[in-house]
Amino acid sequence: MSENKIPCPFQGPGQQNPEFIGGYDMIRPTDNPQESDYWISSGETVVYDAGENMGSGGNLHFSDRLRISKGAVGGCTSTVTLDIEGNPLMYSYYPPHSLDIIFVLDVTASMMSGGSRKMALAKRALIQTIEMLWQKNRETVITIIPFARDAYIPQPEGGLSYNYLGTLFTWRRSTTGGNMIGQILGYRNGSYVSATDIPAYMQNSEPIAASAELSLYNYYNYYKIRYSDIYNADGSPKPDTVLEDYLASVYAQNPQAYTGNFIEAVADNRELTPAQLPYSMHDNGYQNNTILDNLIWAIPYGEDTNTEAGLREAYSFFKTPGFARSEDILRRAVILITDGQANRSINPAYSQIYAQPDSVDSDFFPDIPGSPWRYFMYLQQTLPNLISEIGNRSATYDELILALQRAWQISEKLKDPKDGNASVFVLGIEIGAQSPGPYTRENVLDIMRTIATTGSYLHEAAENGSENPIIEELERLVKNLLVLTGSLRVTITDTINTALFDYVPGTLRISGTQDGIKLKSKSAPDITDPSDPDYTVYEKPALLPDVSDGNVAGGVITVDLGAVPFPIASSDSQAKVRLMYEIKGKGSAYGTHLHTDNDRETYASYSEPSHPTADNSDLTYSGPPRSLYFQTPVVFCRPAYTVEKFVGISPENTKYKSLEIPACQTAFYRVAVGNHTDSEAAFPLLYEASGAATLEEAIHSTDRRILAENLTVPANSVREFTFRYKTDCCDHIIPDFAVLETPSGLLYDNASIKVQDGFASYVIQYLDRRTGRRICPDKLVENVSACTKIPVCRCIRRIPCWRFVGASACCLDLCKGDHVLKLYYVHR
Repeated sequence: MSENKIPCPFQGPGQQNPEFIGGYDMIRPTDNPQESDYWISSGETVVYDAGENMGSGGNLHFSDRLRISKGAVGGCTSTVTLDIEGNPLMYSYYPPHSLDIIFVLDVTASMMSGGSRKMALAKRALIQTIEMLWQKNRETVITIIPFARDAYIPQPEGGLSYNYLGTLFTWRRSTTGGNMIGQILGYRNGSYVSATDIPAYMQNSEPIAASAELSLYNYYNYYKIRYSDIYNADGSPKPDTVLEDYLASVYAQNPQAYTGNFIEAVADNRELTPAQLPYSMHDNGYQNNTILDNLIWAIPYGEDTNTEAGLREAYSFFKTPGFARSEDILRRAVILITDGQANRSINPAYSQIYAQPDSVDSDFFPDIPGSPWRYFMYLQQTLPNLISEIGNRSATYDELILALQRAWQISEKLKDPKDGNASVFVLGIEIGAQSPGPYTRENVLDIMRTIATTGSYLHEAAENGSENPIIEELERLVKNLLVLTGSLRVTITDTINTALFDYVPGTLRISGTQDGIKLKSKSAPDITDPSDPDYTVYEKPALLPDVSDGNVAGGVITVDLGAVPFPIASSDSQAKVRLMYEIKGKGSAYGTHLHTDNDRETYASYSEPSHPTADNSDLTYSGPPRSLYFQTPVVFCRPAYTVEKFVGISPENTKYKSLEIPACQTAFYRVAVGNHTDSEAAFPLLYEASGAATLEEAIHSTDRRILAENLTVPANSVREFTFRYKTDCCDHIIPDFAVLETPSGLLYDNASIKVQDGFASYVIQYLDRRTGRRICPDKLVENVSACTKIPVCRCIRRIPCWRFVGASACCLDLCKGDHVLKLYYVHR
């Protein structure tokens, strides 16, 4: 909707609305926000980007970055809503800057169960995305943290640290059947170990754990991978000596440990079978694999989904001095890739508790029944043995809730600029919710949106028999790191039509969403009661400003929203903010077309950012702010009784709600009491209180002027009362209330005058004291402040042959109406 303003026929002195509220109508034609006419749009935005045109700079053009709308529902008491929608602006870096990125990769069995290609496709996507990042800047550094029941921790010296025995790792899926373990290059297989207690399990598992630690991934480097680790300076790939040495020194010693694994084909230098090929890193096989291809192909798999563990290790890395090369949060990123709902977590009270060969079941039971178990969150079933419990059962409702909650908690620390100081992205691959369980699929997605820095930093991908969705979505997600996103800075000013309405204290509220996630204000409490209509399964991000009656002054509501969308935003972000409050009609509100605000004083003021330096993320807001005016909501209000107060400069022209008047002049007031019923009405008392700024002050004023007692007004009639007030030089702004006591309560209205410094003139007469005749012509003095007192000494003049002997007054007080000063002389 454009700003289509038409003259309002209901505005002006003596009309339904006073003249000063704006003089036009701009009525919203629809209440449906899905329709374009619901909104007023900002139109074209032009900003400067120093990174444009390969760093030579240029202007960028965007459309409708801000949309606003205003409506009101009700009558004499109405609810007013203001909607604000903000969209981002995108800038370029030049040259593209280097990044420190940690990929946190879900390697649980669901990524490959039933022959699924999700893990293979995620690995392919990872390879292509890293290559794309290096094309932009070869200095970008990559770290990869796989996670399952715990995190596989990349070691600076190479390999991944994982406490197989301590995490009670189960081996029953370590065969080739059903889960395509063969897609993991160089993974040494073992068979499922059944045990009756922890010591027996540990004893039987030790050789299998030792075998797993000889898997190929423990010979590759996943810590701070650099372009120069994979390629020569001319871009040619370096030979994979890690794989060559492994085949010669480890694989050759025990080939039977790799039965069904793809490394058998690699060792024999033979083609992969058609069944194997879709699980390799390239459609044409492995022969042209780079070191990057092979090290990612070799990433292992595990059991259960402990998302917290993977994110916690990423947090630990970014907290390590020297790990990242920049303190710019936009150059430090964690990218979580997962296909499942978190279902395991660490008991924070026992965060370093792992099983040892001499552990027994009771080492892991809670001290108080029903409390969290050590290491795992909750293992509540009665066990014949712990191994059966953790190997075969599904997570409980409590576990699922706590697992996601703890993943979110560590992500909050990770995203905090004063803590982990990193941006967090999430690629969800066919995300689902455990059934039965406490969450729906959409619940899980919402929580994962809050794990990400902003909701649009969650992208969903699906296998769907094609590699493109996963690969394309990861690349699209990561491209957010290669652009700079900016937001308009927005301030809302809403001036209530106080001639007719008052703000109802305590009713101002703010709500909003960004990227589909509900927001809360900074000081708002979390809602934990599921029966509350505002309850969410996730903790709302505290991005909205606090609002209260402190934002309301003299009927003007001012709310500084800051940058909208709220940083950090993506190129796909969108923020929606709603302000709501109530207004209540005053005694003067009566009509079919009442404006709720002052039209020209209700607007969104916004500033547009420019990007002055091509190679950094600083944005400046140096340009003048622009204004976008809201629509003019009108309401219908026809109460039974009214009281109206007007002011004027003459008895015949007393029809204004506010007036500027010179000092020392008389203001004329008129109070009209209306009875709009078909019966005579009686009112106990009508009075006015001069100088009262609020109704409360008027009620308790000790300087009331009683206008009528036991007042009766005939049916459908109006009775008027008039009085006057002369301003003086001490007056500035004089508010004035009229209060009508009715059987059902008080009705009131107010008018005000602003006293300005007026001008006056005076005459000096020079008289013969003996005869009273003029000695010389009078002197007229004009354009003198009306509040000036004129002393006689300033007016005496020398007249030849005459001597001054006295005056009619010692000074002339213009404000009191003294305009003639008589000076008396006698002949010498």
